[in-house]
Amino acid sequence: MDKAHNLTARQIKAARALLDWSQDDLASSSGLSVATIRKIELGHISPRDKTAHDIRQAFENAGLEFIEPEGVRIKPDDITIYQGKEGAKAFFDDVYETVKGKGGEIIVTCPSEPPLNEALGDYRFSHYERMIALKDRVKVKCILTEDKNSLPAIDYCEYRWISKHYVDSVPFYVYNNKYAILVFEANPSPKITVIQSHIVAEAFRRQFYSMWDKATPLNKIEHVNKQAKKKY
Repeated sequence: MDKAHNLTARQIKAARALLDWSQDDLASSSGLSVATIRKIELGHISPRDKTAHDIRQAFENAGLEFIEPEGVRIKPDDITIYQGKEGAKAFFDDVYETVKGKGGEIIVTCPSEPPLNEALGDYRFSHYERMIALKDRVKVKCILTEDKNSLPAIDYCEYRWISKHYVDSVPFYVYNNKYAILVFEANPSPKITVIQSHIVAEAFRRQFYSMWDKATPLNKIEHVNKQAKKKY
């Protein structure tokens, strides 16, 4: 099914049922009003192309796909592997492209930030600028388990720290319905495996927040003061 306007009210209701979404949930995820969703599902209005596209995108971002003739199902897990410095750039492009349209959240756990910066090289500066531009719509949270003094993305990322004894040292990202594992002991390094799965992403999102609640906030002002002291 290629055209968004082919989405039917039956498919929309079936998709909500698969995700256990209310009409409010769909409205929030698609950026539409609850009244619009209700009218479409009742058959009182036919969605315009952009409206149908926004609804489709919300469901696809949550891990569903629409199939002919009027079906919907949970999308089979998809795995992508990025490797080396060029792979790291492509991965961060995917992170950015996945969240830039509808906003959302990026959550991260890692021992420290420097290995990521080294993998990106100078590309990290352009990535930093584009993430700054999204900071009102995309929330970024990072749990560090070792080095808590290097916080390069603090202008758009909220950092917390927890002892490495409480969390696996392998870095992971969760963004939208994607879960990524970053391995730096690879050749070439890093090796980034991305699993596109709503179920997997939700499982690690819950794990992240169980740690987030126990972690210690890292204050931006304190970080700025530490950096200033290093200069003198």
